[in-house]
Amino acid sequence: MPSLPFPVFTLFLLLILLAKVCLQPGEKSRGVMYFIVGCTLLVIMSALRWAFDAMVFRQIQSLLAILFPPLVWRCFTDLTGRKRVWHISTFIIPPGLALLANLTWPEATDAVLVLLYLGYGIALLRTALLGADAFVLTRLSDSPTTSVMAFAAGCFLCFSSLTDAAIAYDFNQYHGQHAPLLVAISQGILLPFICLAILFTGRKVTPPPLYVTAEVTGPEVVDPEDNDLCLHLENALTTREFFLDPDLSLQGLARKTGTPARQISRAINRTRGCNVSQWINGFRIQYAQRLLVQSDAPVTQIMLEAGFSTKSNFNREFMRISGMSPGDFRRAEASRSGTDLKTDSSA
Repeated sequence: MPSLPFPVFTLFLLLILLAKVCLQPGEKSRGVMYFIVGCTLLVIMSALRWAFDAMVFRQIQSLLAILFPPLVWRCFTDLTGRKRVWHISTFIIPPGLALLANLTWPEATDAVLVLLYLGYGIALLRTALLGADAFVLTRLSDSPTTSVMAFAAGCFLCFSSLTDAAIAYDFNQYHGQHAPLLVAISQGILLPFICLAILFTGRKVTPPPLYVTAEVTGPEVVDPEDNDLCLHLENALTTREFFLDPDLSLQGLARKTGTPARQISRAINRTRGCNVSQWINGFRIQYAQRLLVQSDAPVTQIMLEAGFSTKSNFNREFMRISGMSPGDFRRAEASRSGTDLKTDSSA
């Protein structure tokens, strides 16, 4: 039977992942960082409990286990702009009841934790499945990543609830004889996913080289009201250049245009066949294309002027829309017009 080296390995990998996230250029995602920190603290307490089996470690682990799901849930749902009263009630009442049960009825703690993790996990999954546009308070360039991480966090909470249920059953029926093995198996299942997260965090995503679609084709049947709203929004964007703001969020766009965020998201999804982040990036790429043709500025400078904050996102969106990299686009346009081109190493 394993002597539980897995929490140590998991802790080591989580620390590497946290370091990679912290050292990434640009603004950090608060939800992602808090999620990794919370996982790290839980693994530390799990390792201490199984190593020393002291009552103080059990109590601290129980407290952290109760607080972790609502904290993770709030980190992501804070970005959805939901009503404050509803938000506070769902953040305080469930963990409050769980803490009360832990103090007054310790035997029910395991069952309460299973329900707590499962409930918040399902809530996070439902929020993530609404898509990137649900996170109206995050930057549009970060909303797809936030949606993916919210889904991953929801899966983690649901998986943890199943693990806790299995361990609680083992203690109830077999006096914990298989608990170390169950913990080792659960940690072993999580390790490959943590390794994949380390490998792909901050990594440039390269689209297929032959992807040349310049626009996303919308649905055949379009609501005239949605189409009129899109035309109005696009006119406002082109005349006032809101898209150049790298910190632009869906809520910020709604405030600037005087249109509800839900209405913007629905109209864009129905008429343009994409989410708001991709739609805004289309304007940014068009602006960057003009600068690439009309100026000799470095690609990195043009990227920043066009409203992008990370080069990986800029290159990915440029490839998605133009079918080529920024450097290749500049060289192709220069060759077409017969203009001499200075090599740009940052492309």
